[in-house]
Amino acid sequence: MKKQLAFALSVSIASAASAQEERFPILFTNVHVFDGVNAERIENANVLVVENLIAEVSTEPLAAANARIINGGGRTLMPGLIDAHVHMAVTEPVADLRDNYDWMYWGAVSTIEAEKMLLRGFTTVRDAGGPAIGLQKAIDRGKAVGPRIYPSGPVISQTSGHGEHRVYNEPHPNFMGAQPSFFNQHVEFLADGVPEVLRATREALRMGATQIKVMAGGGVSSSVDPLHTVQGLPEELEASVKAAADWDTYVMVHAYNDDSILRSLEAGVISIEHGQLMTEVGAQAIKDADAWIVPFYSLLGLDEEVVKTALGPAAAPKFLAVQEGARNQMKLIKEFGIEKVAFSTDIIGDPVALTKQNDEFKYRLEVWTSHEILQQATSKSAELLALSGKLNPYPAGQLGVIEPGAYADLLLVEGNPVEDVELLVDYEANIDLIMKDGAIYKNTLD
Repeated sequence: MKKQLAFALSVSIASAASAQEERFPILFTNVHVFDGVNAERIENANVLVVENLIAEVSTEPLAAANARIINGGGRTLMPGLIDAHVHMAVTEPVADLRDNYDWMYWGAVSTIEAEKMLLRGFTTVRDAGGPAIGLQKAIDRGKAVGPRIYPSGPVISQTSGHGEHRVYNEPHPNFMGAQPSFFNQHVEFLADGVPEVLRATREALRMGATQIKVMAGGGVSSSVDPLHTVQGLPEELEASVKAAADWDTYVMVHAYNDDSILRSLEAGVISIEHGQLMTEVGAQAIKDADAWIVPFYSLLGLDEEVVKTALGPAAAPKFLAVQEGARNQMKLIKEFGIEKVAFSTDIIGDPVALTKQNDEFKYRLEVWTSHEILQQATSKSAELLALSGKLNPYPAGQLGVIEPGAYADLLLVEGNPVEDVELLVDYEANIDLIMKDGAIYKNTLD
């Protein structure tokens, strides 16, 4: 079995590299196009891909010399999916990664999970913290298979914040010069006071972060910070925002409660991650600031035992509190008319849970239509990722849309996900073709 898996992986990488080298035009015919924006599909369309970009979309016949023709058979052609909050390098239990494995193991398992994520239809992700910069480089250079990655680099946390994963007796890295495992693995920085926050922000940017991730409140996977806590003083958060802006990018913050959300928005933060414990106060503040909210609801399908395995027994009570607030948050976002909503899943610490990444589509149906959810997972998330400005690692085309000049990141889906987004939950059966950057990684039509 292991030999078969290794062979399959090598074939996949080889075929992808070959497709990228040959770059023959690819013409999709007989498809109904969801363009990432409009509720009405473009019926009976043809889409021409040249190299790694979409060249033409038309309801008239198209032709190109030496083009490979793919008859879609009336399926829906849509943009590749975007998950705006993942942790590509935290794919196994946090305690195991911290205590039992070295960087080589992390890299190996992350590479395996990256390919699986691409084959679930996610052609682009925003990594919300951890050592994913090297994985991004390996994928972009054709050494590994996976989605495009917008990496945040190490998360920035105050001492005793959500970025604290030291065991009790481990020394503080800024006091004694010791480097506990999660620090030398580039998972997190501890930074207290404006000078340290500036240094941490600038170091993450030096390493290759496309945006900055700061912890602004208590979290589930960390054991020393209750959920009610507010983290990062106003001047500390503002310092990170200003340092990121100097590089033409932005700060995203981990925040569950109103106080964390309000402090972050006042400091100039434009992307609030999670927010499941917010009330009407937080919802109104996000609306007024015209900020982004990046929630996840796949946690509704997780049980306490899965959380204990992935994050440890101490995380379970906090997880249940966040889970309880999730449905209320969904209703608040809808009621307050917040439009800047990205698609995210934030599944960490468990490879089995990661296989349920696409379950997020069905949970969002409690308040949003299939069309709205598809927008969140394509053009809207792409709009958020583009805020990385001059640090955008993929500037040659647009993401999340099907139009001339956009990247050829495409899915061919059985049925009409614009009317029934749950089709994407069973990705193995219903996603028949996956293309990223003009290369085909899955094709069950041939």
